[in-house]
Amino acid sequence: MADQFVGMSVAIIIVTASIVLAGIFIGVGRAFSYKRLENFGIEEFFQSGINAAIIGGLASIISLISGISATLATQSCGTGNAPEQLICTFEGIKESVFILLNESVRTLDILGYYQSLVLNFNAFSIAPFANLDSISNIFSSQVLLMQVQILLIELNIQIMNFVEQNALVLLLPIGLVLRTLFVTRKAGGFLIALSIGLYILYPSFVMIFPNPTADLNNATQVLTNFTNNSNYATVPIIDLNDNYAIAGKLDVLSGRCALNNSNSSNCEQFTGNLTNRSVDFTGDLTLATQSNSVTLAKVTLYSVIAPLLALLVTIVFVRELGDLLGSEIGISTFSLI
Repeated sequence: MADQFVGMSVAIIIVTASIVLAGIFIGVGRAFSYKRLENFGIEEFFQSGINAAIIGGLASIISLISGISATLATQSCGTGNAPEQLICTFEGIKESVFILLNESVRTLDILGYYQSLVLNFNAFSIAPFANLDSISNIFSSQVLLMQVQILLIELNIQIMNFVEQNALVLLLPIGLVLRTLFVTRKAGGFLIALSIGLYILYPSFVMIFPNPTADLNNATQVLTNFTNNSNYATVPIIDLNDNYAIAGKLDVLSGRCALNNSNSSNCEQFTGNLTNRSVDFTGDLTLATQSNSVTLAKVTLYSVIAPLLALLVTIVFVRELGDLLGSEIGISTFSLI
């Protein structure tokens, strides 16, 4: 991996030039008894030696960081480092959210049918399920939130793809190159700290939070049970010619047939062997909305709150480590450590 970095030869040239330049500063300082120039040359010579050691061990450093990342990662998607694990986790969550979105849209189709149902009589007309409008609004808001969550999850995936592909191969080597020059030492230290923070700390911190996949699957199952319930199925257009087609459906959805309060043969034809627990239209809808709300809250925690907190922690880490790596690492630094 390190050998594929094009700037490796540039880094070696810069380090070599820094050593030669430091030697010149030392010689000139001693020749003219200029102590500050001599001390500056000694310090740069020491820094060049550190930079040479770091660049020489770049491959080992990358392997070490990858190993630490794989150790800290929650192995929920087989083997791999922390960015790969987080990408795999986000992919699974995105797929589960999409499945839940499909079931929610199917539920909205059923609600739209019954909500728009109007029974016309000679003297009056009634819309038995007009109050489903409030439930439909809840599901519509949840569908919109799912679309936003899919967008945010995909954004997280793209960010982690960039980190996984470039943090160690691009940012880390560039940081090492910049650190070889005293003018860009702080920028180099920042890039080194940034690559380590994004590759190890950020994904590992996000994966500390509970994975919402199980809750997504449970919420999807609740909606699937609702949409696959034959008692809640819409009435085919051809059956609307039957005078009892709508009335029988109302008997079923109201639970009157299930409670055995009707001795109508048509009611028995529609319900079969229903019990008082077989049909609970409003209860099942309430359960579905509640399940969706709880699940979407957990998905939001994982896809929005967790990355923001991880970003905050990573910023603090990068700032502190960047200041350390961007400073003059000399004998005094080691004595403080």
